Amino acid sequence: MNDDYLSEPPARAGLRRVLIVAVIVAALGALFLFGLLRGQPDRDIESARLGEPMPDFQLALHTPYWPEYGRIFEFDAGQLEKPMVVNFWATWCLPCREEAPVLQAAWQEYGEEVTILGVQTQERNEQGGRQFISEFGLTFPNVIDDTSQVSIDWGLFGVPETFFIREDGTLAYKHTGIVTQAVLEERIGELLQ
Repeated sequence: MNDDYLSEPPARAGLRRVLIVAVIVAALGALFLFGLLRGQPDRDIESARLGEPMPDFQLALHTPYWPEYGRIFEFDAGQLEKPMVVNFWATWCLPCREEAPVLQAAWQEYGEEVTILGVQTQERNEQGGRQFISEFGLTFPNVIDDTSQVSIDWGLFGVPETFFIREDGTLAYKHTGIVTQAVLEERIGELLQ
């Protein structure tokens, strides 16, 4: 057995520990940077469901919407009355906060022709969801996917993501990242042609 490390001078042992910590910190920093660059918003990740009917679901609406929409929102791809824009969000998601006013403006402009639905997902924070809705004055219906089952069924990569659904229930386009007014106008225009 090699006992050289037992006879190593204390200064050299201390230097070794500093080098090990420096290597670990550098590796974590590189991993963090990779994650930041990899996660840049507004990239296109094509869905395998393009042109296919989206999975049906029933989810609870947030309480502010109960008087107008009831307690449960049902998405039935075979029974849509008009095209839909389905936006997945979470309270901890900063890009979701940026796009919330844009979605509300689209709802005010296109709400007669297109249903916009917000889906709170990837968290169990109903109270935080109500605060988010109140903060941005969201009047379009918002539901709670607190098991994240719908986000799994719909093939979500993260939040925010926005799905543009034709009136026949098939997926026309999926946008990953912050949805802008220009994207909404272009894609809603295509849904209405």
